[in-house]
Amino acid sequence: MKFVLIVATLFVFVWMLMNAARRRGKLDANANRAVAGLASSMRIFVYGLLAFVGVVCLAVAYQSL
Repeated sequence: MKFVLIVATLFVFVWMLMNAARRRGKLDANANRAVAGLASSMRIFVYGLLAFVGVVCLAVAYQSL
């Protein structure tokens, strides 16, 4: 679980750096498209991870009742 949290944190950090470079216009068209695609996949991963953790928390709460 620690590994997954570290990867998610790194994804968010890299996503913020890439979006900052994209907003400043430091990337050409191909790199801009690649960064947008990678940022989308990172966002989907983080949201999926949050949903998974939420389901696990609900399951643990249900089992404790």
